[in-house]
Amino acid sequence: MTKPLILSPAGSYEALTAAINAGADEVYFGLPEFNARYNAKNFTDEELQNALKMCRILGVKSNITLNTLLTDREIPEALDMVYKAASLGADAFIVQDLGFAREIKREMPSVILHASTQCACHNLEGAKKLTELGFDRVVLAREMPKEEIQKVIDHGIETEIFVHGALCVCQSGMCLMSSVIGDRSGNRGLCAQPCRLPYNMTENKNRYPLSLKDLSLGTRVEELVGMGVTSLKIEGRMKSPEYVYGTTKIWRELVDGGVNATKQQMNELEDIFSRGGYTDKYFTGGYMRDNRDMYGVRSENDKENTRKIEKDLDFSKTVRKRKIELFCSLVPEEKARASAVCGDIKVEVTSDFIVPSATGRPLTEDDVKTSLTKLGTTLFEADCDSVKVEVSGQVFLSKSMLNSIRRDLCESLEKALSGQNGVERNTFEKTFSRRKRVEDMQKIVSCMSVEAAKKENADCVSFPLCDVEKEFDLQGKTFGVTLPRVIYSCEMDECMRLLEIAKQKEAKFALVSNIGHVDAVKMSGLSLYGNIGMNVFNSSTIDVLEDMGFCLITVSPELNEAQIRDLGKKDETKLCAFVKGRLPLMVLESCIVRAGGTCKMQNDEPCTYLCDRMNINFPVYGEKRLSVQPYPCRNIIYNSTVTDILSKNEKMQKMNVDAALIYSLEK
Repeated sequence: MTKPLILSPAGSYEALTAAINAGADEVYFGLPEFNARYNAKNFTDEELQNALKMCRILGVKSNITLNTLLTDREIPEALDMVYKAASLGADAFIVQDLGFAREIKREMPSVILHASTQCACHNLEGAKKLTELGFDRVVLAREMPKEEIQKVIDHGIETEIFVHGALCVCQSGMCLMSSVIGDRSGNRGLCAQPCRLPYNMTENKNRYPLSLKDLSLGTRVEELVGMGVTSLKIEGRMKSPEYVYGTTKIWRELVDGGVNATKQQMNELEDIFSRGGYTDKYFTGGYMRDNRDMYGVRSENDKENTRKIEKDLDFSKTVRKRKIELFCSLVPEEKARASAVCGDIKVEVTSDFIVPSATGRPLTEDDVKTSLTKLGTTLFEADCDSVKVEVSGQVFLSKSMLNSIRRDLCESLEKALSGQNGVERNTFEKTFSRRKRVEDMQKIVSCMSVEAAKKENADCVSFPLCDVEKEFDLQGKTFGVTLPRVIYSCEMDECMRLLEIAKQKEAKFALVSNIGHVDAVKMSGLSLYGNIGMNVFNSSTIDVLEDMGFCLITVSPELNEAQIRDLGKKDETKLCAFVKGRLPLMVLESCIVRAGGTCKMQNDEPCTYLCDRMNINFPVYGEKRLSVQPYPCRNIIYNSTVTDILSKNEKMQKMNVDAALIYSLEK
């Protein structure tokens, strides 16, 4: 079985060289705009050109992160960045925004796309949908257990999984907490990491209930190699070059040996960086049994260990080279001929001088080999055994002549290996459409009870899918179901069963937050309504969802009125905005209430409250899984305040939407 690739982070040019010299097969890094680590050093135009040249010469794949959500007005600039980087030799682009991905494929069909973990792909069905949209590789959600990952791999989809580094407590792509409470959007690359702050909880004495330990699957390498994962990803674009070098070096040793990390290696990884140790409980599914040891913070002792190891870790002494084979033919009174081979690339050069006959001591084959293998500061290396020399008769070349042959070979080989891509670009005129003024706006309430819907005088009411078997007095209202934000493949059978019950009860629609749930809803015969989790930021994403069959699409709550007003759609599609209620800020796979030793297993009232440093309370609800588990719920953290744009007529008119989405948590 083919060994998985090692993909290392590069938040700066120094970190890039550290990753390469430590043995990375692939690197990922961002440009100054539109990447999820906006505050990393990232790469200037000159650094980008040099980085891509170095990667191509050394045979290291380069993945450019353009993995934020984009507005209509930002997409043209982002497309120019893709074209420039692709033309310079970038191998792939990591993208979150489905609309942006569509525009890339329309304009530059040959560009390779990887679906960012921010796409929230947590099941096989989602991975299939992403490949249908043109993604060549899928970066799976960090919370997926081994069995769910294996289903994607077995389907033949190129997969990338995180194996080392920081874990977000919220499912990636679903976090609005930093955006709402700090005006710094994680979906826009500006996460303020509120999960690392202290909170008080009655049920959990841990002062940092949202701070997870870092992930490390170092002791699971044998399993990973056997699974057939394409690429093993190390997190850390905000971390130091020393971190990148140290972690990549150890992972290189583990993958090459196909062995699990020793205790000493794990200790070394912890010293490089950790938050009180590591966890692998998402991968193993161990968090279902006991999740109490998954949480940790970066202690002063952790920081001191990092300082010590970084002081002793000198990665400048290791310089990666690429092995080449050389050939040289010398014939008296003819021009010298030489060639170099690197992988599938071969270059040939002819000297600009005539080879003189020897008048004294003739040049030997060993003399030529010794000279040609002095590759110095180039990115190539060759030993005498990899050099073939043919000398006809007695010749003599000066040192400068031999140097010129070696120099010409290296320059020609560098040029051949780092040659720019021939990226064809189709051009399409981008227009911003103005929608017709909406007169009669539909009101949709996603709620726990009919009584809550009555209070809002709603046209439509949507109940949690897991409650569909309950009896409701709908009193003539249009009825739908709200699907969970996360549904693993092992939960799909139950999802289909509940959707069938909803259809039998004459439900008309399903509120969906993930493209991995689309086919299940279609099979049930319910209409597709897009919930806020679809992260709709631009008109192109609306196009994507319309093509999938969505007839109502809720825009991202992170958009302002002017940005919403810019969005275009088909006439028959309804555009919806969240306008009232408590906004869900986080979806937690690991229950923070249960981590405190209790589990209330209640879904219609808060399980607990998170109280922050400003004495502000955030209600935490349990959301039932769709499969029987010893750990029955995921957590949803809701905003501390209730949004109410609906009562502000001027704002509503500026948004000009067809439907208003209201969240009600009342029984």
